[in-house]
Amino acid sequence: MNSDRRPIDGDQIFWGLFLIAAGAFLLLSRLGIADFSWTLRNFWPLLVVIIGVSKLVHRRSVLSGLCTIAIGAWLQAVTLHYRGFTYESSWPLLLVVLGAGIILRTIFGSARRRDTEERENHHV
Repeated sequence: MNSDRRPIDGDQIFWGLFLIAAGAFLLLSRLGIADFSWTLRNFWPLLVVIIGVSKLVHRRSVLSGLCTIAIGAWLQAVTLHYRGFTYESSWPLLLVVLGAGIILRTIFGSARRRDTEERENHHV
């Protein structure tokens, strides 16, 4: 027996299931069983939000995940014209998100570096 078992990668399972679902929806649409064209046309930005959530859940990059979710939410609001949003009228929100991301990365990045340095000093 092989005792060197690899742990299951939840991220790979998630994206595999996502691709199966996307393929099933597209196949049903192509076969004329269901029409998802309106849904895809109006809710495609949710794919960006799903990518951001995946980054958050798997803790690869929390700040990157939050920024990706924010951009996806903005794209969704523009696509649905939520509160009259258009690309032309709401692009300053991207500057706000970008600025907040830079500030958060600076604050949390310096705290992370300080923690790493403290751990290294304790091991010496």
